[in-house]
Amino acid sequence: MRLILFSLLLFIAGISPAEAQDITFTARAQSAVVVGDKFQLVYTLNEKGSDIRMPALQDFQILMGPSTSYSNSTSFVNGKVSRETSYTFTYILKALKEGQFTIPPASIMVDDEKVNSNTISIKVVKGDAQAKQQNQSSQVAGSAPSADDLFITVKPSKKTLYQGESLVLTTKIYTKVQLDGLSDIKQPELSSFITQELKNQEGINWSMENINGRTYNVGTYEQKLLFPQKTGQIKIDPTEIEFLVRQRVARSNSRSIFDDFFESNHRTVKKRVKSKPITLNVKTLPQGRPEGYTGGVGQFTLKANVSKTDVVVNDGVTLKIVVSGTGNHKFIEEPQIKFPADFDDFDAKISNSISNTTQGMKGSKTYEYLMIPRHAGTFTIPSIKFAYFDPAQGKYKTRESGPITINVEKGEGTDAAESGVIRSNVNRENVKFIGKDIRFIKTAKTNLKPSGTFLIGSLTFYLTLLIPLSLFILMFIINQKRLKENANITLMKTKKANKVAKKRLKKSSHLLKTREKEAFYEEVLRALWGYMSDKLSLPLSELSKDNASEILSKSKVSEEVISEIMEILDTCEFARYAPAEGTDEMDKLYNKTITTISQLENQIKR
Repeated sequence: MRLILFSLLLFIAGISPAEAQDITFTARAQSAVVVGDKFQLVYTLNEKGSDIRMPALQDFQILMGPSTSYSNSTSFVNGKVSRETSYTFTYILKALKEGQFTIPPASIMVDDEKVNSNTISIKVVKGDAQAKQQNQSSQVAGSAPSADDLFITVKPSKKTLYQGESLVLTTKIYTKVQLDGLSDIKQPELSSFITQELKNQEGINWSMENINGRTYNVGTYEQKLLFPQKTGQIKIDPTEIEFLVRQRVARSNSRSIFDDFFESNHRTVKKRVKSKPITLNVKTLPQGRPEGYTGGVGQFTLKANVSKTDVVVNDGVTLKIVVSGTGNHKFIEEPQIKFPADFDDFDAKISNSISNTTQGMKGSKTYEYLMIPRHAGTFTIPSIKFAYFDPAQGKYKTRESGPITINVEKGEGTDAAESGVIRSNVNRENVKFIGKDIRFIKTAKTNLKPSGTFLIGSLTFYLTLLIPLSLFILMFIINQKRLKENANITLMKTKKANKVAKKRLKKSSHLLKTREKEAFYEEVLRALWGYMSDKLSLPLSELSKDNASEILSKSKVSEEVISEIMEILDTCEFARYAPAEGTDEMDKLYNKTITTISQLENQIKR
């Protein structure tokens, strides 16, 4: 009983009102509508409210509303109860004229507090009643949509540009019919460009546009960022897309008015559409490239600094160069830097913070160089020049960092290093000893020996050289002989024939012990035929009892051995299908086969 009461208290505590949540009053509607069409304007409130007040709507007519609905949901997750409450107020509006309009915030009272909604921007486009009727009739008839009802466009952001300059290739879908999806797409090869994908939102965002008096649903399928890598007239082939179009099907001789309600009256047809080809004019960059040009095309800035300007000998310094702006960041090479001769410099560490936008690659590219001064003094890195081509102005521009001065002081152990003692952290260049011509002359006592007492030049020394050489020559000859024998395939088969036959008869011996009659005779047949195939160098497909006897005779095999072979073959073929015999007959056949193969091995010389 106590357990039940305790659980009940926990449940009541869980479903008790939680902390007060923020009040939200949200308005939503279509982003684009057609003049004269009806659409919904919906306000959603997460608390109970009253006295909703709409703003003055001069460009829209309120046909109905508000219709109110209420929903409430409770969830219990990991011992925590959460509630979601929603009050919805729906209005039906009608667009009165063409243009871009903004619906001001509406207001509502919640616990004596006035709450305002967000504003909404709606584009009203011109409609085409005649085209709508034609489209509806074509859907009913089930005919394929026309080229005016469904088409695609592929448009570049510019048709004339410089080599390395970016352009955006945008593919759009224009439709007046209902689409179920895409079944196939064929895109052109862009081998003359370096291509970067632009990040799109999930799915296709649709809007409405009026083109030549006809209203279309328009969606951007994809956008690509292109960088041309060669000059001249570059042609981009058309893009082809196969759409799945959903159509109404007209029914004739309908049995009942409920047929269309209970049965599907739509079908899906395929429609392949193609865009128009595009020709781009890519211009060559002007001559006279300035000092410091490393392939940049766009608008850039340059910053350069060092981690510290006052250091000691053998202390590391980092030179950081940042190229920022919009352009072809990923294709820019390293800037040209003149490091002091007394510095060890290492390869740059390159990092990118770049995003692809419709203006090009935007962000920064950073180069970090590690430098180690080896001598004391004041050193200057000359001004770093970064030149790039600005396509907007059609000329080269140069950014400079200004000279960078670094003061290097002597540190602990510097004098020793300059006098010839090697520091352990020197790892870049070959060691140099300054002020010393000869080092490490041996001054200890030396034991001298008379000529002829050394191993080198003695008889033992020469024998030590000759013995391995002789062994090497002997092994080489043996190996060559083996290679020659292995190259003779026929000879190798002949040597292996008896061994293979014995292996097969070994399996027959096992079958003999297990008293598997049919398998035993079949294995003896396979062993004998396989042996003759290998020994006579003939494939099994060319061997038969008729030609085997003739071939064995030509190989100077005695008639007695040939007769024995034929008898073994006949016995095996007959015994496989004859009634069961005693094991003595199988033992005799096995021994007879071994004897015959041995005689055949001795008589055939190949």
